[in-house]
Amino acid sequence: MRLVSIFVFGLLLWPGLHIPAHAGNMAWTNNQAMLTFFEAVTKIKKHALDSPGPGRIATEAIKAYMKQSDPYGDYLSPAEYRQWKLSQNFRYHGVGMDIIQRDNLFYCLPRPKSQAQAGGIRQGDKLVAVDGQPVAGRSIHWVAGAIRGEENTRVKLTVTRNRSQLLVAIERRPLQDRSIWLSRAGGLDILRISHFTPQSLPEIKAVLDTLDQSRQLVLDLRNNSGGDLFAAVDIAGLFLAPGTKILTVETNTGKISYTARGRIWTGKKLGIWQNRFTASASEVLIAGLTANNTAQNFGSITYGKALTQKVMELSDGSALIISRGRLSGPKGYSWQNKGLKPKVEIQDSDKAWVRITQEKLK
Repeated sequence: MRLVSIFVFGLLLWPGLHIPAHAGNMAWTNNQAMLTFFEAVTKIKKHALDSPGPGRIATEAIKAYMKQSDPYGDYLSPAEYRQWKLSQNFRYHGVGMDIIQRDNLFYCLPRPKSQAQAGGIRQGDKLVAVDGQPVAGRSIHWVAGAIRGEENTRVKLTVTRNRSQLLVAIERRPLQDRSIWLSRAGGLDILRISHFTPQSLPEIKAVLDTLDQSRQLVLDLRNNSGGDLFAAVDIAGLFLAPGTKILTVETNTGKISYTARGRIWTGKKLGIWQNRFTASASEVLIAGLTANNTAQNFGSITYGKALTQKVMELSDGSALIISRGRLSGPKGYSWQNKGLKPKVEIQDSDKAWVRITQEKLK
């Protein structure tokens, strides 16, 4: 299972993204396994009927290893990595849509009031092609880079919905950083968080300052595929007593725990809405609040991503994306590949979200 955002990548990227290719002190030429690999490449090149170049052999070997050993790992060729970096340039724009990859299919998650939503993309549409190029077998990073482009240019997305295939043309425009929307239904104040950015914390603090803390409050994280890990941690801290554990990140060098600070919400009627597309940083927020008995969660089991990634550039201009950190909640539970179960199950199609939540939060 993989997920990525066309605006803010759903990868939970660890600080310190670039590691020079010459870093480290390993003399690989003294490593028997690497010598055997080099020997095999040499013999393939010399004796195989259809001999690929050594570069292709090495590339395919790395790709195969990353695919088999790391659910979120990837190898980007120099061309793919150049496209990925270019797509991060401020001059490049997207369509306001996240993508989740599950079982080799790409699912579309348009953000509220985005170009993708206005253009007709719906939650759960399966992406088939970008500008006529099939996405099957492609890296999710390639897909994201292909959708982004110069401002005011158009991208054509082919999607399937209910067994019908649709072609949707969407204009690329500057993307808004807004991630918080407030609405009201029945007796609920509903705070929709579409994704996490560094601006999400001040946005949500500004909204919380205007609300009556005696009312029922819901954090709507449905279709939120993640974003800035530390924004999610800081937002959890708004609802927890200072010093309360929120998250532990384990790497091959040790563990780091993060605790709450800056609490501003003391209301007792807090709920969370989630679904199968709720992932990554969103799951950090849910785990931090529910494990500390601060909120009740409603909906279906979440996506199940509890790993952070690191991008490492290689000497030839290619790059590796490697899972670097393992996440666990306040009580040590890791939701990787398992997701977070709701306290109260509600299906996406159910029209009674508000009523059920109101009854349970009383």
